[in-house]
Amino acid sequence: MILALFGLGMFALGGIMLVKPIAFANGISEFSSKSWFHNFEIASRLIVGLLFIWQSKYSAYPVLFLVLGIILCFVSIILCFVSIFLVLVGSKQHKRFAILTSKIGVWFRPLGVFALSAGCVLMYLGFLGEGV
Repeated sequence: MILALFGLGMFALGGIMLVKPIAFANGISEFSSKSWFHNFEIASRLIVGLLFIWQSKYSAYPVLFLVLGIILCFVSIILCFVSIFLVLVGSKQHKRFAILTSKIGVWFRPLGVFALSAGCVLMYLGFLGEGV
């Protein structure tokens, strides 16, 4: 069930990236200006990653759960280093970084196709598998 929910979230975000890539990019820019967003982003990925690692042995797909968990935890650790770097360079540079990220706009469309596909696979495996 956890895998299916994760896949559903990936599918939903992928759909937004595919249909409205510019709106998705603007949303990233808008959310990045909120003080709580970056911490939430790091913590949520770390928690989900640890949950995947912890539940991997109970899953019908233990290797998949373990790999996804490790990737999410790794990304969280990288984001922590990025956070420290952005604090050191100051808020002005942080805002420039967020604006630069939002400028890739139309490139979110192919990422959306990938996220939709991966989300479908994860939902299929989540509903097909036994246990978690």
